[in-house]
Amino acid sequence: MRSLLILLLVFFHVENASSQMLWGMTPGGGANNKGTIFSMNVDGSGFTVWHHFTDESGWGPEGGLCLAPNGMIYGATTLGGEAEPAAGTLFKIDPATGSFTKLMDFNISNGGYSWGSLIVGGDGLLYGASYGGGAGGGSIYRLDPADDTYEILYGLNQNTDGGAMNSRLLELSDGVLYGTASQGGANSQAGTVFKYDVSTDVFTKIHDFDGTDNGNTPYGGLTLAENGWLYGTTFEGGLQNKGIVYRIHPFTHEFEKIKDMADLDLSNCWSSFERAGTDRLLATVPNGGLNGGGAIIQLTPSTNEVIAVSHFAILVGSTPFSGLTADDNDQLFGITSFGGALSGGNIFKFDPVTMVRTTLHDLDPASDGAMARGELVLHPGAVGISETDDLNISIWPQPSDGQFSIAIPHYCIPAKATIHDAMGKVIEEVVLTADRTELHLDHGAGFYVLSIRSKDRMASRILVVQ
Repeated sequence: MRSLLILLLVFFHVENASSQMLWGMTPGGGANNKGTIFSMNVDGSGFTVWHHFTDESGWGPEGGLCLAPNGMIYGATTLGGEAEPAAGTLFKIDPATGSFTKLMDFNISNGGYSWGSLIVGGDGLLYGASYGGGAGGGSIYRLDPADDTYEILYGLNQNTDGGAMNSRLLELSDGVLYGTASQGGANSQAGTVFKYDVSTDVFTKIHDFDGTDNGNTPYGGLTLAENGWLYGTTFEGGLQNKGIVYRIHPFTHEFEKIKDMADLDLSNCWSSFERAGTDRLLATVPNGGLNGGGAIIQLTPSTNEVIAVSHFAILVGSTPFSGLTADDNDQLFGITSFGGALSGGNIFKFDPVTMVRTTLHDLDPASDGAMARGELVLHPGAVGISETDDLNISIWPQPSDGQFSIAIPHYCIPAKATIHDAMGKVIEEVVLTADRTELHLDHGAGFYVLSIRSKDRMASRILVVQ
């Protein structure tokens, strides 16, 4: 049934690519100076504000929106609502009509103070993380879009687990959620990387940031690359305390600092990386760069090279806290927090091949909103692609003597399969041209990472050779 759902969503996405719209939020500006929800065509036309936040509806949303399998768009505010204390709200908006519905009011005990975006899990349910709830560390929660029921799954202990989750979670193919906490953990307020198994209700801290050379305060989330590693950034720590780029292995938990932001004359990265084609991750950095207004950085996982590829300036939009959103053609969309023609920031498109950035719409703070921090979402779109490695594949037997059978859905053919060793080195590549492929690994016993990418989907699996 889920394979049929994915097929229908992909078909719907392709058929409607020409009429796609960008949806987003701002935490400031608008009629009440409490932020807005807006949409816009991907060519920059048709900008429309659908909701001006109020005290009652919740306000000041720091995260982005999430397109659910039921076609509704979900989000959370960081402040406001009618609970005590007013710790934000959970809501949905109908993209067909623009109708706004508040689903619940947050207080500290039931979550709240949400900074990150929701994601769509492989089970079709929505998952998020908040500041509120738990033993000072916030909560991992779940929302069922079928009936909008909400439940807290796990409350973090700030001292042991870490706390203050600012970013979206990431679900891998095994159904386990991975995330970062920007504070707490073993090294005071340095933060942690964690995983949470929804099926077993087991939370595991897999890394403590040291607060100095190897990073501090990870505001951004994690992104899976084709080599099987998770990549992220920190807001502080590293050289000159300007943050770092790092990678961590989801299974061995090996951690490696890749780059100091100070080496790029940048600082204080807030966003997660976004995949854009093969062997390419991109993120925004809000401060520094050639013009002082931040930059877009590009990371090549196969070499761990990190470079700045586009620089922002106050006159054309600056300080991009928001992450990037990729469409099926690997065009990237983002939003700046300040500057631009009307001083409210702007919405832009970036071509990672030509390195050309184009302003699509300048935000007027009074009417459109301003100070955006959360990433944009495409509608109609393929649900959950940027959050999870959502390619339905089967591999057997596990473990084996090196002989594996791989089955992928017919609509994902052709697909490229890449096998990495435990250190991320590519050892084999093969193009999958049939529903079933036989693969023989002759590199000795151990763990290997199989990454499969079709046109717009990606999955990674662990192969165990005895």
